[in-house]
Amino acid sequence: MNYIILLLESLLVCCMMILFYKQGKKRGLYLCVAIMASILCVTSFKLVDILGFQVNLGLPLVSGIFISSNIIVQKYGLDEVKKIIITFLMSSILVFLFINLTGVISRSEYNLVSNLAYDNLFAYNLSNLRIFVGGILSTSLMLYYNSYIYYYIRRSKNRLLFSNIGSMLIIQFIESTIFIILSYTFIYSSTELFGMIVIRYLIKVIVGLVGLLPVYVIVKMKDK
Repeated sequence: MNYIILLLESLLVCCMMILFYKQGKKRGLYLCVAIMASILCVTSFKLVDILGFQVNLGLPLVSGIFISSNIIVQKYGLDEVKKIIITFLMSSILVFLFINLTGVISRSEYNLVSNLAYDNLFAYNLSNLRIFVGGILSTSLMLYYNSYIYYYIRRSKNRLLFSNIGSMLIIQFIESTIFIILSYTFIYSSTELFGMIVIRYLIKVIVGLVGLLPVYVIVKMKDK
């Protein structure tokens, strides 16, 4: 079931990028980044078991943001990097604050069971705060450094496939390592942390390879 959820997420991300670009061009891609960041802010707190290791549910969304960033840089240049990161940060922070605000407002001593379930998944606590901070830091760094790596590989090799795969293999490992260390150190053992990094990285690479389809489709589309 967990594999099916990740597969459906991946297909949804690919369809979103193509649809949003077709409807709104550059603005559509930025809106896509904002929506994926908002959903990621909710799903990243949920862990599922993949090959015996815990994996965050929103991984395809991270890859979707990564791919959208590559497309924007490819079509509109490095000047867009700052705007991409700001779009991601604003969407994530606003959703996180909204979730925690509703958690405070909805508390009731007569509804302790549901409040506990809500707190474990969404509400303001140290564990979720670490995941949130780990997510925005690792993804922001991913977007910043990936844009430059992608741009320079693309300029030197002038091959869309090579630049996407090259930047993905480098940056996704760095992002996975930063996120897991910031979010789960002292919670899981060293072996478990290493396994979580590897599984997270492999899933993101697989989703990234699938995401080459919307990259090719969008890059070939002409802005009107």
